[in-house]
Amino acid sequence: MQFLQTKKVVAWAGWALMMILSVSLNAQNARITLKMPKKSGYAISLVAEKLRYYDSPAIGLTDVEYQNFGVFDDSTKAWAIAELALSEPQLVHLNFTDAGPTMGQSAGSPNRLLFVSPGDKLTITVNLDKSLAFEGDNVAAQELMRDCIKENHYEYLPLFGYRPMRVDNSSVLPKIDSLKAARLARLQAVRSGVSDAFATYIEATTHNEAKMMELAVVDKNLRKGQGVRLRGNDRRTIEDITLQNFKVLPDAALLSAAYRNELRNFLQYPAVQRFPVDSSKGFVLGKEAVEYAYQLSEQQLNEHAKQREYMLTHWVNYAATFQENMAGAKNLLGNYEKTYPQNKELIAYFNNIIAAKEGMYVGQSAPAFLLKDNDGKEVSLSSLEGKPVCIAFCFNLKQHELIMKPLEEKYRGRMTFVYLNVTPATTFESWQPLAEKREGVVHLWASEEEAKQLKNTYIPTMKYPFVLIDAKGKIVRRWIPQEFPDNATLQREIKDIMGR
Repeated sequence: MQFLQTKKVVAWAGWALMMILSVSLNAQNARITLKMPKKSGYAISLVAEKLRYYDSPAIGLTDVEYQNFGVFDDSTKAWAIAELALSEPQLVHLNFTDAGPTMGQSAGSPNRLLFVSPGDKLTITVNLDKSLAFEGDNVAAQELMRDCIKENHYEYLPLFGYRPMRVDNSSVLPKIDSLKAARLARLQAVRSGVSDAFATYIEATTHNEAKMMELAVVDKNLRKGQGVRLRGNDRRTIEDITLQNFKVLPDAALLSAAYRNELRNFLQYPAVQRFPVDSSKGFVLGKEAVEYAYQLSEQQLNEHAKQREYMLTHWVNYAATFQENMAGAKNLLGNYEKTYPQNKELIAYFNNIIAAKEGMYVGQSAPAFLLKDNDGKEVSLSSLEGKPVCIAFCFNLKQHELIMKPLEEKYRGRMTFVYLNVTPATTFESWQPLAEKREGVVHLWASEEEAKQLKNTYIPTMKYPFVLIDAKGKIVRRWIPQEFPDNATLQREIKDIMGR
């Protein structure tokens, strides 16, 4: 990310004129100019949404990178020019931040999405009531986005009369259909003035958001308003809605989060129906199911190169991340490497994950570490031997402690609970006062460099933050998911180890 220097500054009477920053790519420049009223009482942030797989701290491999281009408010009394370099269309979030009410706006967030293409020159006038007006290139596209697309499509449900406490919300279905029809009619009206990529994005978003809202209504009705697991036939009803209605669109459809969600389901559901998942294993797809989904993705997306690569990457990542045995991940990675040898960073990432997980099979010695406790003393994993150990990797300060205190009390004197802080950009001095001393509890802090080493050995993520180690320092269970509200799997595993 880089800032482009401005060559001149011009005052704007009554307005503060500001510009978004840039990403350096070998591409055409797109320029967005913001005109904001003075004394508005709010700030605007611009965040670009780039579709690419990358290693995100605490999450692992994620498919969208959010690039923040700055926060602007009316304290800026001049204008500056900067550019966003694009090789293909990209979504940009225009978000408002303030403490006061939104004047003149209907219910819902005033935040909006922009559809920005290479070479666009766009000026956005932001009014006091947070309404937007556009000048420049592709105005018709931006106006359609402003009027018909919300940042989160579930915002529509309460507007349509959906009530979370009501079991039957079928009355909202005609309104969902009306929204879908209105969007498509609006697209048809401007079709000659917008790009094929934009039209594909709107079609993908419209059809799949409508289907996801419909699924929310059907799912609640099938569960009868209770938070219970769907029965086999009910799950099949949900799956069939996607399988019967999803349509593969051109690659520009990948810009739509709703489309990506339903694309994954469209390719996963046949695998699940052919190789049913085991509820005792957290409904994780088995080796055969993932391999089948990978093959199905190759076949179904053969004429859609970007979607094919997107989904094949997804399945390799699924196998490497969620499965305990790495045999399936190795097989898929071998195929993937032959197909996409240019994806060297991703291939290296998957190889590191597989190697680390193979080093943490049940019965193997847990990887050693030496970290500071809240007294500043160095504590090694080997020094904790003698009692079983439960490690909880913490990606936020004091994460896990509230819901794990009952476990601490239940097994006090019999098990050691280790809260290992890997919160990014957290100094020892800021962490130390928050580490509350309790019997049977060890608080450990990892520096940025130590956190990187732990990432290469334990692969901690927010999805799988727990490790159980026996009294001799051997791995009992590594891949224990974080579950709300009470970490049922962790409780079950601890009870098992302590009962032996």
